[in-house]
Amino acid sequence: MTNLAFKLETKSASDVDPIEEVKSALDGLANDVKTKLAANDNIADRLAKLEAKANRPAGGAANDNNENIEAKALNTFLRSGAAALDADERKTLNIGTPSAGGYATAPEYSTTIVEKLTQFSPMRSVAAVMSIGTSKVYIPKEATHLAGGWVTETGARPSSEPTFDQVEINAYEHAVIVPVSLQLIEDSFVDLQAYIAGMIAKQFGKAEATAFVTGDGNGKPLGFLDSTLLAGYQTVTAAQAGTNLVEKLIELHYSLPTAYAQNASWAMNRKTMGVIRAALDTSSKGTLWSDSLANGTPATLMGRPIAEMPDMADFAPAVAADTYPVAFGDFSSGYQIVDRVGVQIMRDDYTGADNGIVKIRARRRVGGKLVNAEAIALLKSDTP
Repeated sequence: MTNLAFKLETKSASDVDPIEEVKSALDGLANDVKTKLAANDNIADRLAKLEAKANRPAGGAANDNNENIEAKALNTFLRSGAAALDADERKTLNIGTPSAGGYATAPEYSTTIVEKLTQFSPMRSVAAVMSIGTSKVYIPKEATHLAGGWVTETGARPSSEPTFDQVEINAYEHAVIVPVSLQLIEDSFVDLQAYIAGMIAKQFGKAEATAFVTGDGNGKPLGFLDSTLLAGYQTVTAAQAGTNLVEKLIELHYSLPTAYAQNASWAMNRKTMGVIRAALDTSSKGTLWSDSLANGTPATLMGRPIAEMPDMADFAPAVAADTYPVAFGDFSSGYQIVDRVGVQIMRDDYTGADNGIVKIRARRRVGGKLVNAEAIALLKSDTP
């Protein structure tokens, strides 16, 4: 039988339990970490500041962070437009270099078309206007007055009756065709149809206004200044050099019968207005002219409004003699405009379809003619 020997190891009371020793070491380490973190003066804030600084683009030639400034410039452009970019950002976001931002930018186009000025004589604002339902109209007019006589109590009474005439006014057609590519209408960022319609209306207005002033009546209205009508007007002749212009204007004003003069308007172009204005400023009769005090209100000469008509001749020494640069009259009594068909605009998608063309067709039927020559007086520029 084998004898087992047991070795007993004893500990003194002063020995420390290993578990307790580990716990004590861990507590000490935790305290040490807390102390060091407190000594680092808010390390989280410092790390945030360092990160922001690292993302900030460097200036000058030493900029190694071009991707960041390009991103910032592109972001600014997309949010606020090109006007918000500073010089460095504009240089970085080079629209001429696609990789530097050109793909993200596009030119800007205005949807407003700059139009040339269209001037026309405002005959419709001073003449008489009526609508008709046929191709022509006959307007009766008195040719001669009736004439009574003084009689005695039992004497014979004279017999008299007026005579009449009539004025025939035809309606003439004014038309145009505007061919436009179908694809241009579809792809244009401008409303081409509305633009063309507005242009047609203005050009038709100009054409008819010119005809009302100088038209010869051949396929168009007969203007009040056509050469065939001049002999029927009351005329005052002024020196072509303009030496007696003011006096002749006063004479012209009082050559018109009072009933017409009370409703009369002056008609002249802008250059003639300037000549008259300058002549009045250098004389004692400057108060005859009164400038307009509000937009849309015409200037007046001797108390009557001035209609600016660019289709009338200039009054200037360089202009040939035998011209009629100024008219004064009651145009509502003297000139008649007749409207048969207003401006009609039609889109034709078919007749030009084989070639991809859309035709904008427009037409207008209108007429005009002098009906009473005694209601208008003319100033003639010539050697008296």
